[in-house]
Amino acid sequence: MANDAGCSTIRDMVFNEKISPEHPAIESPGYQSLTYHKLRHQVISMVRTLNARGYRRNDRISVIMPASPEAAVMILSVMAGFTSIPLNPHAQRAEFGAWFSQIGIKAIIVRRESKTAAVMAAGQNDVAVLELEPADGDAGNFGLKPEGGGSAGEAVFAEPSDTACVFLTSGTTARPKVIPVTQKQFILTRKNQCRIFGITEDDRYLHTVPLYQSMGIGHFLNPLCCGGTVICPRDFIPSDFLPLLRTYRPTYYSAVPALHQAILGRIRRIPADELKNHSLRFIRSGADTLPENVRRELETLLGVPVIENLGTSETAIISVNLPPKPGSVGIPVIEHLEIIDENGTILGPGSEGEIIVKGETVFTGYENAPEETRAAFINGWYRTGDIGYLDPEGYLFLTGRKRELINKGGRKIAPAEIDTVLLSHPGVRDAMTFKVSDPMLGEDIEAMVVLSDPVLTEHALKHFLLDHLVNFKVPRRIHVVPAVPRNPAGKPLREAGTRRYGRQQGDGLV
Repeated sequence: MANDAGCSTIRDMVFNEKISPEHPAIESPGYQSLTYHKLRHQVISMVRTLNARGYRRNDRISVIMPASPEAAVMILSVMAGFTSIPLNPHAQRAEFGAWFSQIGIKAIIVRRESKTAAVMAAGQNDVAVLELEPADGDAGNFGLKPEGGGSAGEAVFAEPSDTACVFLTSGTTARPKVIPVTQKQFILTRKNQCRIFGITEDDRYLHTVPLYQSMGIGHFLNPLCCGGTVICPRDFIPSDFLPLLRTYRPTYYSAVPALHQAILGRIRRIPADELKNHSLRFIRSGADTLPENVRRELETLLGVPVIENLGTSETAIISVNLPPKPGSVGIPVIEHLEIIDENGTILGPGSEGEIIVKGETVFTGYENAPEETRAAFINGWYRTGDIGYLDPEGYLFLTGRKRELINKGGRKIAPAEIDTVLLSHPGVRDAMTFKVSDPMLGEDIEAMVVLSDPVLTEHALKHFLLDHLVNFKVPRRIHVVPAVPRNPAGKPLREAGTRRYGRQQGDGLV
């Protein structure tokens, strides 16, 4: 990042004097480029406007809109002076109502005439509703309705210790936990990623990730932290990828595994000659493990590395697989990482245990949840809940999630390990392993698969698994399904498999 000394707030990032004011900050189909000069003007204007309406530092405001340049600029503006709460615009009214009461949101900002259920939930929870109206011209240009409020004075920006954003854990069976991230932590993460991935003012990032995901707004802001350009289409879908690649010439993009697979499906359809001289220099993948066959094919067809990393909302980025090693989530980039056993003893290379971390970007605790916070830390170290090991070269390998381990007659089995083997079969498009109850063993293993080869049988798949796993890790049943249940970040919802098949002998592959 150019001249990043002392940069510790969103305001510092946006108003970095070393970034050329006429350099394009945001580009989007159908719009003119939004320069850094115009971006700064928009941010100042929105912070002043919200100040005039009575909102102050650390007030919680949620921009509830599908991805678009104006939504991104509005979120950036909220983060510059207040606290941003990313929420899924497609959620149900009851979900919004629960979030509003739990997090203490003071206002929501929606697209004018939006159909989101958040508007009705806001009316029932005494939450103010502001409407964003996109304008023609520059990408990210908009107005805010209703007009009014007090007289606008100088914009009041957030301080380094203020909360920049609040993330919610993606739990499916319990009330989500609330993760506050300070301005200083958020900016430090952006600076770290610019350094690790070598992002500069010459980079052009193609934004494909929903803004309500924790990696969404973070990845959007990485290139802006370095003076680069974000290509931000409205409501990105996989069929947009190749036209955007040809027209806007991005240097990298980020996506979750499911989106990478969809993009790969589009790339396979075109002649190899049409991919010559493309502009990409690397691809990022996060949120979950990318199937090895997808990574290899993307790298073969596009001729650039696919870089995976491990990170959580609680810690920011933990490790990066660079230089890449197959099967690994990479070399730790967080300040401190150790592997411990069940007694908290630190283990050496090659020994499997729970991954714990410590560093400046690690959160200090869940909001209003002292018991969950105590359980999440051990002697000042955050317990990630991931199980894995470090190899002799310092690369980190994941073998499962502690809470997802299947206890089959006393043997602890990581379902992610079985997922990886299933996904390596050329006839399997997607897979998810999960636990089911068993009267003798306590728990047993079953799996869901989405097939790309319709004649593949359960018998053949089990034989394939036996070539790669010990026999007690082979699922007792494998169910063919049209889609694997996943959360918005692309992570498998194993509990859904347990609920569906845990108490019945469902039909497997035939």
